[in-house]
Amino acid sequence: MATQNKKNKKKQQNSRKRALTLVSVLGAVAAAVLLTAAIYIFSLTRSLPGIEELENPNPELASLVYSRDGKLLHKYFLKNRTYVPLDSISQYVPQALISTEDLAFYDHWGLDVRRFVLAMAENLIRGRERWHGASTITQQLAKNLFLTQERTINRKVKEFFTAVELEKTYTKDEILALYLNTVYFGSGAYGIEAAAWTYFNKPASELNLQESATLVGILKSPVAYDPSRNPENSKSRRNLILNLMKKEGAITPEQAERAMQSDIVLTYTPVTNHGLAPYFTEYIRQNLKPFSRDHDINVYRDGLRIQTTLDSRMQQYAEEAVSEHIAWVQERFDKAWKWPADLKNQFIRETSRYRDLIDKGMKGEDALKQLKADKAWVNNLLHDKTRVQVAFVALEPSTGHILAWVGGNDFSPGEYQYQFDHVWQAHRQPGSTFKPFVYTAAIDKGIPPTYQILDQPLAIEAGDEVWIARNSDKKSGGLTPLRTALSKSVNQVTVRLLHEFLTPSEVIRYAKRMGIRSDLAPNMSIALGTSEVNPLELASAFGTFANNGVWVEPNAITRIEDRFRHTVSEVEPASRTALDSTTNYVMVSMLQDVIKRGTGRAIPYRYGLRMEAGGKTGTTQNLKDAWFVGFTPQIVGVAWAGFDDERIAFTSMSYGQGARAALPIWAKFMKKCYADSTLGMENQYFHMPDNIIAVPVSRTTNRPAQLFTDDVYMEYFTPKGFKKYQTQLARPAEESFLPADPGIDNGLQQTAQPYNTQ
Repeated sequence: MATQNKKNKKKQQNSRKRALTLVSVLGAVAAAVLLTAAIYIFSLTRSLPGIEELENPNPELASLVYSRDGKLLHKYFLKNRTYVPLDSISQYVPQALISTEDLAFYDHWGLDVRRFVLAMAENLIRGRERWHGASTITQQLAKNLFLTQERTINRKVKEFFTAVELEKTYTKDEILALYLNTVYFGSGAYGIEAAAWTYFNKPASELNLQESATLVGILKSPVAYDPSRNPENSKSRRNLILNLMKKEGAITPEQAERAMQSDIVLTYTPVTNHGLAPYFTEYIRQNLKPFSRDHDINVYRDGLRIQTTLDSRMQQYAEEAVSEHIAWVQERFDKAWKWPADLKNQFIRETSRYRDLIDKGMKGEDALKQLKADKAWVNNLLHDKTRVQVAFVALEPSTGHILAWVGGNDFSPGEYQYQFDHVWQAHRQPGSTFKPFVYTAAIDKGIPPTYQILDQPLAIEAGDEVWIARNSDKKSGGLTPLRTALSKSVNQVTVRLLHEFLTPSEVIRYAKRMGIRSDLAPNMSIALGTSEVNPLELASAFGTFANNGVWVEPNAITRIEDRFRHTVSEVEPASRTALDSTTNYVMVSMLQDVIKRGTGRAIPYRYGLRMEAGGKTGTTQNLKDAWFVGFTPQIVGVAWAGFDDERIAFTSMSYGQGARAALPIWAKFMKKCYADSTLGMENQYFHMPDNIIAVPVSRTTNRPAQLFTDDVYMEYFTPKGFKKYQTQLARPAEESFLPADPGIDNGLQQTAQPYNTQ
């Protein structure tokens, strides 16, 4: 018995030892597991976003470009995303999202345990290869903001911990806003605001019920449920979401039924669309480069709000005016143009296809023959060369604000791709639009607008050659007052004016003070606009006339704000007094005569525009360029028409001169602007300084005359100009207005090359 007890006792001791050993092993294993789990979790949490990053998420945001009347013009982005607060999003969007994605959103703390367990059980029962994770909105936000899209256990654990931290950091509404601003909606649109503009061309705040459900439906699969590509799939998904919203009581059955019966009506504007005023917004993009560098800002990621000077209504009218008139010019050119054989061959030889054939060892004539056999290719090449190009820009003289901008003949937002911009990148001879700078220098020097100069050719030696400028109509005349010479654009009088009273360098100084920035050659032909300028600087310079002699630098941006709407930069354009106000007013009155009775008279008589306006036409030699500059106290506009390749030119003055190819663009634009009451365009008068001297003058005698006769007009003088006029009046009538150099060297004319411009 004792022996048996001893055996039992020993067995019990052994059992206890084995139990203790097992417990020890299990404890060690559990400790190892816990330690491993702790190390695993610790290593994972070290790679999770920190508190500062959680509190300051930094998703890539598009920078938005706005017109001065509040229209969205364009976006600069790598990811097309714009942040908006929850109260700027239609109420239907979060309702649709919660009804579809996360019914317990306002009740859980980042993880919906019940939904997670049910989803895992369903995955096991159905044996799915691709498990459904039942992620909450907060978990999806964690993934979108801070994690990758990979499907791994590591990422899922990180997602859980990050979601919990997000719930501790943000309110539920803030989490909703962050989610809706970061999720991808397809077609390059990140966030609800970008999606609303992309699919419906409206802000997220204006989305209706069916539009909201459509956009939320895209989230399941941006490709499968894209309404622009798969409208039936999208509608089916939308209706499912509407039913879920009805089931959860977010909307009434009547609302759901009406919305489900409606069609999806898109105003699809994908990110490939360059928006309104594509030339203008590209100009801004180029000019933001130094700003970005100086302020350490990335225009494509930092969500700037760029407030511009452009008026979307004026931009529309400018594009309409250009489109309407250039079609007319192109039609007449196409009917008249005949291709010279040598020029056609020259264009073919300049192509890469021709050079490739030559590089392969083919003879020039054989290569030319082979390419000319490809008639479709040749026709396309020649067609592109003969497209009439155009530039139009309008400024507000008092502020320098750019109001409208058309840089070429292709301004379709969907097709524009960084085209060559003729407003600021094209430098062409301005022709007679440069003449006002010559007359300005003369008026400021004390030469009155009544001063008469002989309208005859003048031969000028230029090195070994002789240069003679002639009038565009090849005719000459007698003594001509400066006022008449400018309004009629008389070349011979303008060249003689420069020759007798000025130097090219003086004229250049005036042009530079008034806003011309291009290099100008100091020769006599500058009187006829042979040095190249661009339309933007020409508009700037004529803006000085419209602004009482004060030049204001053209500017496209008024303010730049960061993503939080804090002002980063406000633009104060440079300005200076460029002209004495009396000189300026005399010039304005002379440029008004261009429109009243000169080369611009089509404006009041053909287009019925009777407002106070000045202007100048310009047509360069051989009809390569056609110009018109027009201005009122409120607006100055420059129109140019021509061809990219200067070997192509208009064929006739009947449609290719400045008054026919360019002036109508300005006139049509102004007429549309004045017809729009929302623009507040009123007829205003130019400022007349107190010391301007006004005298009734006879057009016939060029001397003071009685008022109220058909022959009499009101002439304006600067104080210096009036003294010279009085000196002339004191002389005998036959001598009072003789020019200093009335003669012409006829021998020199025979070897000279004439220069004709209008």
